Amino acid sequence: MIYQKQSYVAGNMCDGKLQMSVIAADELVENAVTELMGDLGIDGIVTKAKYNAMWLISKNNIRFARRPDWRERFDVKCWVSKHTSVKLNIDTLVTAESGEILLAARTELCAIDLENARICKTEAVGFHPDMVHEERLDGLDFSRLPKSGEPVESVTVRSTSLDYCYHTNNVEYVRFMLNTYPVEHFKTREPEQLEIHYASQSYEGERLDIEKLSDENGDSFIIRRNGDMITSCRMKWI
Repeated sequence: MIYQKQSYVAGNMCDGKLQMSVIAADELVENAVTELMGDLGIDGIVTKAKYNAMWLISKNNIRFARRPDWRERFDVKCWVSKHTSVKLNIDTLVTAESGEILLAARTELCAIDLENARICKTEAVGFHPDMVHEERLDGLDFSRLPKSGEPVESVTVRSTSLDYCYHTNNVEYVRFMLNTYPVEHFKTREPEQLEIHYASQSYEGERLDIEKLSDENGDSFIIRRNGDMITSCRMKWI
């Protein structure tokens, strides 16, 4: 099955250049994944109610070709491209009305038992292999990310940063890291890639420490809670 949707760049999706922001692109991909899972009948709401489990995004890799402008229309396609006994890969493709590729993404999901926090087998929470559309986009393999960097900032998780299970929303970690850049950075640079790996959860009131490492591969970030890694991320700019 392929989920498809037509949309456009609304004002609240724009950055200072009046183009789709990095945050909006991340939200677009996560929403497409969520809606695909809903169409398959195995989204987080169903999984929580039926199996007392929750789908978690463990990795996300987004490559930007061109960020669409304010009010520009675009098409979204999203499908399960691969599965193992415990993980799903979901590919998302966003194109302009002309067919030009705007961005492509791969998202890795796993399901967690909410009672014992153990990883569930995908077929134990409603997934079936016939849900896979065996087509994989190029250039979206996940990579190894650095495990340490230099401290740059600390943030406190607030109530508006939480999702429906009262964990910090995935997109908020991206926001935390983007906020370490000055506005001049966004005026002069364009995003090329955002890859983020989620290792654990954080909750309201917790203090998170952000580390950063910049090299020829881009800017890498690590977010920790009391020394333990919550997320790691790499952002590439041009």
